[in-house]
Amino acid sequence: MKTGSSVIFYSIITIFLWGLWGFFGKLAINRKMPPVSIFLAEVVICLLCGVVVLLLVLRGQDHVPWHESWSIFGFLSGICLASGLIFYYFALQNGHATVVVPLTALYPAVTVVLSYAILRERPSFTQWIGFLLVIAGAFLLLSSPMEGEVQN
Repeated sequence: MKTGSSVIFYSIITIFLWGLWGFFGKLAINRKMPPVSIFLAEVVICLLCGVVVLLLVLRGQDHVPWHESWSIFGFLSGICLASGLIFYYFALQNGHATVVVPLTALYPAVTVVLSYAILRERPSFTQWIGFLLVIAGAFLLLSSPMEGEVQN
């Protein structure tokens, strides 16, 4: 698979925005905003953005473009995202952003394994090496004592 410039461009924007998301989440927690409140604030913002997008789509077309393609997997994706997000904030509340954010960024490893096993996607040799380096990075992140642990 050849990676196009638009894929790289969108990925860089995603990385930057998600980096800010983790940073601002930790700032909110440091300022005593409870994880559940942060989660609810994000839900409200997502709903508002969803309404704006829906209005823009409806304004330009007679029907909603995804009408014929509703799938349970879209809802499962949302449920998993929302459920994971609340646990992410609990982790940030109890740990350092320098560990929690990169550690939770390992979620693509689950996608890689499931896509390999179920969707029969076959990463190249160098992509597997990258995957293994990401996993090794997780071990390096966890190799130092966590906050509150006593060093021997």
